[in-house]
Amino acid sequence: MTQASQNNPQLVLAKDLVKALESGDQATARVLTQQLSAQDDKSIYQEVSSLTRDLHQTLDELDHLPLLMQTKHDIPDAAERLQYVLDTVEEASDKTLTSAENSLALIEQVMGQNPSSDIAAALQRLQDELNNIMLAQSFQDLTGQVLNRVILIISSLEQSLIALIQDAGHDYNAIPDKPKSEQELEKGIGPNVTRESKKESVASQDDVDDLLSDLGI
Repeated sequence: MTQASQNNPQLVLAKDLVKALESGDQATARVLTQQLSAQDDKSIYQEVSSLTRDLHQTLDELDHLPLLMQTKHDIPDAAERLQYVLDTVEEASDKTLTSAENSLALIEQVMGQNPSSDIAAALQRLQDELNNIMLAQSFQDLTGQVLNRVILIISSLEQSLIALIQDAGHDYNAIPDKPKSEQELEKGIGPNVTRESKKESVASQDDVDDLLSDLGI
């Protein structure tokens, strides 16, 4: 018996089953089939046991407050920012296509006025370039589908983590906001595209207004 067979009881049983079938020993074949089935059940139980241990370890780690704050803040923040990117790209693509279509219509009007050969050639080149622009904008449909899929996955992950956190005995709504590190404060957060960043922007503007008011400005 080879070393691989010794380390794989299922392989040994499978070879014995083949031999029993080839020799017409139906009784032995039935016994070996039952043993193979039992081996599969054992493997399934081992996998479930491993998953259960991993789940309990994960639940224990959920007592780590920074991890809870990261789950509450970073995941929805990422989804909102991706949605902003998707909406912005779609809006820009629509504007580009509209401008290209309007320009092509103008070119058609000028071409209908029998321009000189030089002007007609230039207009034809311009028409070709505009058509290339419109063709290039087709990327938006593909990237939009990809981003929509990623957003859906992130949102599903967020809901699963919320359920896991609550199953671990935590009140999700009571988890405090994640404090910003010095590096985050120094580099900024970019445009106010999420509900949280907009809220912070409004609060900051209110502070400025209060300060100006105190100064009599």
